[in-house]
Amino acid sequence: MSKNAKRLLALIFGAAWAVVLYAFISFSIPSLQGYWFDIIGMLILMIVVALFPIQVKGTNISFIQGISLAVFLQFGLLVELVLVQVTIAVSIMKLRYPLYRLGTSSLMFMIVSCAAAIVYYLLGGEIGGLGMNEYPAILPVIGYSVTAILTNHLVLYFLRKELYRENSSLLDKGFLWEMLMEMFILPVGITFYILYSQLGTSAILFVGVPFVVLSLIMRMYHSSQKINHLLKFTSKIGQELTESLKVDEILDIYLSRITKMLKVDYAYILDIEDDQQLKIIRKYEAQRAQSVDLPYLFRGEGISGKVWESGHSMRFEGRHQWRKYTKGFLPITTQSVVSVPMIRNYEVVGVITVASTQKRAFEKAHVMILEILSNYLAVAVDKARNYEVTKNKSERCHLTNLYNYRYFEDKLAEMYEQYEKNRKPFSLILLDIDHFKKVNDTFGHQAGNIVLCQVADRLVQMIGQHGTVARYGGEEFVILLPDLEHHECLELAEAIREDISTHAFRIKNDLGDFRSKTINITVSIGVSTAPEQGEDPLTLIRNADRAMYTGAKQKGRNKVASYIG
Repeated sequence: MSKNAKRLLALIFGAAWAVVLYAFISFSIPSLQGYWFDIIGMLILMIVVALFPIQVKGTNISFIQGISLAVFLQFGLLVELVLVQVTIAVSIMKLRYPLYRLGTSSLMFMIVSCAAAIVYYLLGGEIGGLGMNEYPAILPVIGYSVTAILTNHLVLYFLRKELYRENSSLLDKGFLWEMLMEMFILPVGITFYILYSQLGTSAILFVGVPFVVLSLIMRMYHSSQKINHLLKFTSKIGQELTESLKVDEILDIYLSRITKMLKVDYAYILDIEDDQQLKIIRKYEAQRAQSVDLPYLFRGEGISGKVWESGHSMRFEGRHQWRKYTKGFLPITTQSVVSVPMIRNYEVVGVITVASTQKRAFEKAHVMILEILSNYLAVAVDKARNYEVTKNKSERCHLTNLYNYRYFEDKLAEMYEQYEKNRKPFSLILLDIDHFKKVNDTFGHQAGNIVLCQVADRLVQMIGQHGTVARYGGEEFVILLPDLEHHECLELAEAIREDISTHAFRIKNDLGDFRSKTINITVSIGVSTAPEQGEDPLTLIRNADRAMYTGAKQKGRNKVASYIG
């Protein structure tokens, strides 16, 4: 809502309250002698009922409408107006909503009360207590209730559409649910009115105590149900996290599930590096959120640093609570924040911080859930990292860090399986360093190893993400290139040959003066493409090998050759 709209709303709200209070003092006080104790009791009952609504399937059901109906039927519009307005003010302050929400809610209920009262009077309804064996006129009461519902819905639709700029439908499920609830609340209000007319003050206790007890019981039940639902969801997320063996996938699953389960606008997963500092490894920011580049945090610095230092979670309901802990790392629109440690083997290994632009978005139960999930995440990430290290060792050449022949064989078999589905050709380059034995004999095997590593780096640099580079064995390398035609592969192979032949390789002469020097080497390359030059993995490799030896090695080396069947 804009500032001008808030100012206008404040003026209308103040004027409306002044009119209501003036009318109440001028017209109601003389007729309320002897009823002040009852009115105060009804006010207290309305406030308690408003603060402890019964929740059914996520929807609040408050009996305040029923009590206000009884107040209206007994004491008239002005008393009902004042009691409802005081109840709204107390509720808004208790929930710590912005002041402009008090203005909109107050004005809305004033309009609703006045419209419902007018219809009630037009239908012949009367105000005051009932005699023995008397009952209120049903038609005016029904008119009062239906008018209150319709007016409330129309005003609420207008506020959402014009002031809050929200997408809202005039006839939605909320309206139908409100009509259904009114059918349940209306008899309660009428019963309260009849009881009060017959029993007086004691009726407030007869009605109020069951209301309050029922509200508290249902509130406790709803809280336990909500926690059970969160725990079930948590168990499901934990299972998903432990099933994956990829760190990136685990982090993505965690953020995806958390942002759906809670009202999260920002989420950060921070990892401890070298036991010195926290670094963000994953973040989520809602589309409307302003992106923030989070720098390193040291122990005790910022909210996440404090959690790392203490090992305990922190929860804040509003910006004023956490502002002193941060240095501007969180977006300025942030209100609620929860930060929990990731603990493994009784040691903090990371921190998870989530935030929302709404105040009081996170409850204590949410902190408990995040703590459980953070520990799941810590274990899952550690397991995935250990698996990746082990997998990397089994798939990589320990000298060049290229993929080894075992991995290459599996990858090539996978390419043939994909070919059966997509029918896209792929190519293979087999490369051998010329006169490599001479390098070892002249400069030593350590110098030869350095050459192998440098050739591997050159190949990875040239191929990048377009293919797979592996060490075939000894001084031979193999490159697997998906979706590459034969003539394209020949062009790439020629570029590789030229790059290596013109590159100066720096080594150390271990068999001589131990000084560094540069040498030049050449390579011989064989090329084959599936399926034309190999209908299976073994044939494709064999044909590339034949091309390299017969078409390149035997014809002078430093050449690119293609297999011709």
